[in-house]
Amino acid sequence: MKPFFSVIVPTYNQGNLLLRCIKSILSQSFKRYEIIVIDNNSSDNTKEIIKKYKKQIIFRKIKNKGIIAKSRNLGIRIAKGEWVSFLDSDDAWARDKLKITYEKIKNNNFDIICNDEWIISGKKFRIWSYGPSKKNLYKHMLKYGNVMSTSASSVKKKFLTDKKIFFNESKSFVTAEDYDFFLNLASKKGIFFFISYPLGFHYFHKKSASANKKKHNDSIEAVLKFHSYNVQKFNLNKKKFYLECKSNFRFQNNLINFMNRKEVFDFKIISILKAIFK
Repeated sequence: MKPFFSVIVPTYNQGNLLLRCIKSILSQSFKRYEIIVIDNNSSDNTKEIIKKYKKQIIFRKIKNKGIIAKSRNLGIRIAKGEWVSFLDSDDAWARDKLKITYEKIKNNNFDIICNDEWIISGKKFRIWSYGPSKKNLYKHMLKYGNVMSTSASSVKKKFLTDKKIFFNESKSFVTAEDYDFFLNLASKKGIFFFISYPLGFHYFHKKSASANKKKHNDSIEAVLKFHSYNVQKFNLNKKKFYLECKSNFRFQNNLINFMNRKEVFDFKIISILKAIFK
């Protein structure tokens, strides 16, 4: 039977975390899926883990030179499912993630779906809520930031194919290529749907690609600049619009850093504060 979901898992030297990730997929209550693991030529125990599950996994090796977009794009090209689901190898899903996602897809008409997540950092647990959908989500995400999470998102394969959307493989976008990807989905008039309860576990650790805050912030600003000057068409004063978006991002980033230090961070509080600047 043709898979309904193609689960794309890029990985690099995260063997033990990959094991947890794969187990969370194999334990799904909904079984019409395929698992595509794209390994960036790992040198740890990844090969042994894949060998253990070789009958249940489509495995490809790649040398992506630190550009995870290359791995995800290879996964998209291989995918045979009607929908593509993304899951980073250091994250995991709840047992009914695909079942609930499938039920929403069958009862609604949209192109992209994203659920809330448990955010886990050491012994601290929080729920991050994504969305909500807006009339002009593309403009909203440019001005106020990403409202999606890669490991919580699934996209209709036909929409990606018809609109020719892939992850941008520019080095300047590394760690923010997902933000650019979701912006492109919104700019192409994709219909978004948000599930307002957590169906996954997003882990923060020192080896996370986005842990280098300066590099990550530079990448986000590169994405903002590219879209402000080359994609968006609703503001002809491109420089002014870019500076406004960058200023909003820096303010929000500083605020989040402050609240993290005070240990009072809450995604919904940040969302409310963002709304002040609309």
